[in-house]
Amino acid sequence: MPLPHVSSSDFNATSTIPPNPGWVGQCNQRGTIDIIWNCFSTVFISLWVMLHLNVPAAHEGFWTSFFRKTRWLILGALAPETVLLASGGQWASAKRSLTDMQALGHKNWTLVHGFYADSGGFHLQATGSSPFPVTAKQIHYLVKEKYIDIPEITEKEIFDKSKADQFTKTIACLQTGWFVTESIARAIQKLPISPLELTTDAIILCTVAVYFFWLYKPLNVTTPTTLVTFTRIETILVRAGTEAEKPFWNTPMDFAEPPSVYTFCNWPSLAKHFEAYNKPFLRIPNDRNPRLYGVSQRIVYSLLVIVFSTLSFAEWHFNFPSEAEKIAWRTACIVAEASLFVHAIAEALSHHAPPHDYLYIEGYKLKWPANLIFFVPAAAYFFARMVLIVVAVMSLRSLPAESYVNLQWSTFIPHI
Repeated sequence: MPLPHVSSSDFNATSTIPPNPGWVGQCNQRGTIDIIWNCFSTVFISLWVMLHLNVPAAHEGFWTSFFRKTRWLILGALAPETVLLASGGQWASAKRSLTDMQALGHKNWTLVHGFYADSGGFHLQATGSSPFPVTAKQIHYLVKEKYIDIPEITEKEIFDKSKADQFTKTIACLQTGWFVTESIARAIQKLPISPLELTTDAIILCTVAVYFFWLYKPLNVTTPTTLVTFTRIETILVRAGTEAEKPFWNTPMDFAEPPSVYTFCNWPSLAKHFEAYNKPFLRIPNDRNPRLYGVSQRIVYSLLVIVFSTLSFAEWHFNFPSEAEKIAWRTACIVAEASLFVHAIAEALSHHAPPHDYLYIEGYKLKWPANLIFFVPAAAYFFARMVLIVVAVMSLRSLPAESYVNLQWSTFIPHI
């Protein structure tokens, strides 16, 4: 059945607006295509600029990196809180490396160095071995045991290798800022905000937080820095003791930071199907298992996710095209919130006692059948998110007429 089409020239602010005009063209009022374009372009540019992925392997070309970033972009659009968790974990790891290195007296090591190391920016070249990537914690071990000197590369030199486009970042900030401003202004003027626009606002909330966590992470570095040691890797392993006797999964330096720091490595039968996890690592995967930096960061992350999820309740009384869509939206809101509540209770019970410093994927999440307490609410939450996105898109076919009314910015300017 074709959608009814109403040109916005058929009505204005003083005329009688059809209650559910269907597809609305562009003229004096904003049209359906304006809403779609503003939402999708804002989500795309904010996610594309926000994503700071790790250094690719030497054999990987442009298209491999492009499709990897596209997959993460889709994940960021469907479940931005997962990217937020990943970025927070990477920030926490860089923060710990800063503390560890400064404890050794190396004051020139910064957050940028920590991010650069954990993204695969440093490769260790041992005598008689092929180079492989090493993380910040592994570099700390090598420096502490005097196998290598502290890397001499400066923060400025690392950012010189970064391909951050300040112009694109500025455009993204301006567009997202303007989008949120318009949403707030529409709420003040009591004009409807479409479900798709509200969903976009929620994604923006997460991307701003992610951008903060990745502020010091170099972007699109393609060539790593080589750290040379004249000690054979076999000698390093022997001196490390019993912990280094086990066969390595990622690199020979696994004893300094175990494979469990990467999420997929907790499920070897699954990880072996992905090239990134073939040993030894040719690049560091992007799925670092988050170990948030203390209680304060976990509280901040929890509050951001709660706000992100709760925003959908703002459309509780929205005039959806059908009763079924209204029920679907409300049910998805409740399921998503209930899933987060169950997850919060499970986390509190499993980590109620010290130490508070733990990997996100560990403990009960890896034990059957206790892991059902994690995976069932997670699946329910993801399904609820998909319902909200589908209903938000479907609602565009028949939005309330007031959704197409332009903002009256003059009402915000004091009259003299």
